[in-house]
Amino acid sequence: MEIPVNFKRFCELAKDLGALDARIISARDIVINDRTRLKCQYGCPFYNHYLTCPPFSPTIEQSKRLIDGYDWALLFTVRFSSSAPESFFTGRTHSIKNMVILQKIAAELERQLYLAGYDSAFGMACGPCLLCDECVLQPGKCKYPSIARPPSEALGIDVGKTVGKVGYKLKVATSPSDTVDIFGLVLIV
Repeated sequence: MEIPVNFKRFCELAKDLGALDARIISARDIVINDRTRLKCQYGCPFYNHYLTCPPFSPTIEQSKRLIDGYDWALLFTVRFSSSAPESFFTGRTHSIKNMVILQKIAAELERQLYLAGYDSAFGMACGPCLLCDECVLQPGKCKYPSIARPPSEALGIDVGKTVGKVGYKLKVATSPSDTVDIFGLVLIV
């Protein structure tokens, strides 16, 4: 299946919004792995602390059915550095203190795709939602429902394997001063 030409403009929009890179991938390249969700439950300090994270996010079975209903996804990456000062953005690197930019990019891409006629577009971020100091933890009571997006890994998406399948190399930060590329995803029918 050939990538629709009009999708390329959304890759450019992702970069205009602050992404380092963006590309359209086949939804078939998205790897769902039961172990990914398990790592959320056992080992992640954010489990049960945010409405965007497990146990509030879709189950593995729901995620598989969801992704099976899509043809394409816009995969974008945002580069962060913990050594960059707050509000820093240069050379396409953001301060780690501004991680909400990932959710904002995903939400805005989803919105723009919706306005272009892709009404089932669905955005995902990475890591916990940091829009509020403390999550209300009451479904339907989110203060920012138009921006809050679940992390891909909460839906069981193995981000490392997915990005590897489409040509990215995942770099693990080994020092607080390392830059790290974090990925977001917007599903498109």
